[in-house]
Amino acid sequence: MTETTFYTNHFIKQKISFLFIKMMNGLEHDLVANYIQSSLSLATWYRKDSDFANPLLEELFLRRLFYNLLNTINDATKCPVLRRICLNQIHEPLIALKHYYNQSRTGHKHFLLLQKDLK
Repeated sequence: MTETTFYTNHFIKQKISFLFIKMMNGLEHDLVANYIQSSLSLATWYRKDSDFANPLLEELFLRRLFYNLLNTINDATKCPVLRRICLNQIHEPLIALKHYYNQSRTGHKHFLLLQKDLK
């Protein structure tokens, strides 16, 4: 198994676990932490200075993480503990996106739109 396949498989497993949790089981913090870590790892894999540089994929994984956390925060059908954990952790993809957008001239505009969505 190649390293790319490992990162992708791990990300998909964590994403499925995160998106389809409905009830509280005491593992919410680990679930959110694993999902965030797998998403950030996959985005890092495609960073500009890596061997597999692809800025569009890097932005895609970071934005997807941000909006999945944001949607979970706003979803009243999700358990309150999970929503609170997502609210406490949403700064991680936001910081990664800020770093990503600081590398382009129009990035500040994109970052302001993300902050507006957060409010």
